[in-house]
Amino acid sequence: MQQLKYILLFMMSIPVFVTAQEKSTADLVSNYLEVNGSMGQYNYAYDELLKMLKGRYPENSTNTQGWKYLKENKTKAVKEMKSLLTPIYEANFTKDEITKMLAFYTSATGKQLITDRSKMNPAQKEKLNTFYNSEVGKKIIEKQPILGSEISKASESWSRDLYETALSLLK
Repeated sequence: MQQLKYILLFMMSIPVFVTAQEKSTADLVSNYLEVNGSMGQYNYAYDELLKMLKGRYPENSTNTQGWKYLKENKTKAVKEMKSLLTPIYEANFTKDEITKMLAFYTSATGKQLITDRSKMNPAQKEKLNTFYNSEVGKKIIEKQPILGSEISKASESWSRDLYETALSLLK
């Protein structure tokens, strides 16, 4: 009887372990946004904002804490942007589609596309065309107007909030 309890307990726990191994759609989108270069663009935007502000509001005794906060807060701010983008992708693509998009962008072809498209070799160009002619690729192209609009709104909101926060800390 004791062994039966252990066997039942083990059988009931299998779904928990199997589910724990699967990545959530949000985790997949998060990875996708990293590998496709999106988050790199927001890191760059944050750095450029600080450069611009440095010219207008050089660090001095009255704003040193504000500068410290802005320098230390970059990771958090970019993570907030990712949290704005994630639901956009979740609403427009299935988990399977995001997995395929992630697989493409983690491939040598996808990495070269992000690094320098002009240096893609003929085989990589063929793989790129194959990807964009696939069902997922066609859906990406089809969703571009919607994605562009929604991402633009999220980016503008993030940028505006970041700029307003920076100004309030540095003035």
